[in-house]
Amino acid sequence: MARHSRLQKKAKSFLCAVAITAAAAAAPTFPKESTAEAEETIETVAPDPTVVAVVEGPGGIGYWIVAADGSIEIIGTSIVPPLGDREPIMDRVRTAYAGAPGALGIWLELADGTKLAVGDPGPRIFTGNDRPPGWLFGLALKQLMKGRWIDEIDRGCVTELPRAVRIGQLLLPTMTESQFGAAIEESRDHQIAGILLSGGATPWIGRRINELQDFAGRIPLLMAADEEGGRVQRLHHVLPNLPSAARQVNERLELVAQRAERHATQMLEFGFDVNFAPVLDVGAGPGIGDRSFSNDPSLVADYGMATIEGLSDGGVLPVVKHFPGHGSASADSHLGRSVGPPLAQLRENDLVPFKEAISSRKVAVMVGHIEIPDLTGDLPASLSRAAIDGLLRNDLGFNGLVVTDALNMRAISDRWTVEEAVVMSLEAGADLMVLGTLAEVGAAFDAIDRAVHQGEVPVDRVDEAATHVLRAKKVNACTLVGRVRGVFNTVYDW
Repeated sequence: MARHSRLQKKAKSFLCAVAITAAAAAAPTFPKESTAEAEETIETVAPDPTVVAVVEGPGGIGYWIVAADGSIEIIGTSIVPPLGDREPIMDRVRTAYAGAPGALGIWLELADGTKLAVGDPGPRIFTGNDRPPGWLFGLALKQLMKGRWIDEIDRGCVTELPRAVRIGQLLLPTMTESQFGAAIEESRDHQIAGILLSGGATPWIGRRINELQDFAGRIPLLMAADEEGGRVQRLHHVLPNLPSAARQVNERLELVAQRAERHATQMLEFGFDVNFAPVLDVGAGPGIGDRSFSNDPSLVADYGMATIEGLSDGGVLPVVKHFPGHGSASADSHLGRSVGPPLAQLRENDLVPFKEAISSRKVAVMVGHIEIPDLTGDLPASLSRAAIDGLLRNDLGFNGLVVTDALNMRAISDRWTVEEAVVMSLEAGADLMVLGTLAEVGAAFDAIDRAVHQGEVPVDRVDEAATHVLRAKKVNACTLVGRVRGVFNTVYDW
């Protein structure tokens, strides 16, 4: 802007004369003369008629002073709308509007009534056909120039979030309904991703979840439960009983899908948006039993997909388990080390239903604690880069949310502390670490923080994992910048 230096000198005067800037922003045409009262307020400094509006900056920090030519002067904030290499605005700017909360851009209204986006104002101001052209212009261009696709814009904004938020979104503690009150503190102090329900549920659980979500505010909590059916159904006190997988396989696929959709709808009414189901393990190995649909991988795939489609249509995210397959493992991983078959056998048998589920793009994947000697060595899959980053991500092409099985199970806890386990699973490629209790959150949080600071885990790996979690929540990170709490519980920064 030709008058940048003059605007900087006058910024304090403009910000003090709120009435002038507000009137300028609301008026359909620019004011010809300032009022006598306004002239007295700014004394000898005449208001600049090129100033269109003063818009509060992202997160309520500082201001953006918008001129008639569309240029922007930043005052009190270091965040600049990513303008890119756009053409100059040929029509006169009439006014400017703030974008979505925390978004990195603003809306401009031109003299002819058209609307234009500068930077990334966020998608919540307009919807459908009302979105003006170029609504993602600035940030999209910036990301594309870096070789990223438009659907990865939120990844760029994740790096702007407080460190505590990025760490906390990787932790999912297990707790009973009676412990929900304590979850408020952890949501505030450690920004936990959500809750996995253990135990049963009372008729009041929906109200308690609503209270939790109200407190969580801008970053909703994932509310998860194991609703497989049969002997594993946490909500059986408040929802209809589901038959076990072994029983469901005797029913028509259409019925299975319809029941899953109906059940998901009811889960959602209580506030649960994630179901740790279906079980895609092929065979009734130790710890699995009637939780498996069949010994036939094609049947497991068919009935697993019917369940996935039903849950997804009902608005609940299915989490398929236990990758890469627990059906023929040597032991129950709840009780100790468990060894699975060779990789070649997994590819022919156990991985078949997982491939089908991944191709649907409707699921998250839970990685179990099974050792595959010729793939993971003596490491459980949940802690193995070869299993998660190699087999799941690269070989099978899964780019969604990866969840660990509970890290307090003895296949893990007999050999590693929770601090060691969360760091190893994160480094291996997992996004969301399931903790055995709420009490483990603090130690897990600090362990990840130290590991990143000491270079054991790249910052990019944390950002990638947090991006996957926020996408599973359907939250655009760009709308959170400057608007979420971040507690730095250590003296250093990354």
